[in-house]
Amino acid sequence: MGIESILTFIGVGAIVLVLAAYLITIAVTLNNVSFTVGTILIGVRAIAAQCQPIGPVVRDIAREVQAIDDDLEALLTAGEEELQRGRVATR
Repeated sequence: MGIESILTFIGVGAIVLVLAAYLITIAVTLNNVSFTVGTILIGVRAIAAQCQPIGPVVRDIAREVQAIDDDLEALLTAGEEELQRGRVATR
């Protein structure tokens, strides 16, 4: 075995070591990213679970506001009719 063969094996070994270190770095980074994404997903699901009851409550409030608006409109209409009757009666 000549010096060229030994240098070739050392070069190939160095390349393999550099690639292995690079791939290990990528694997560690992806593991950290995966953990972070998992944490974010858990947080988003917790927020969604806490906000879930808001929908029916908002619909109930909207119905109540609509009922109040209808009642006020009826009172306003009745008041205007009474006012018109009072004007007609005084003439």
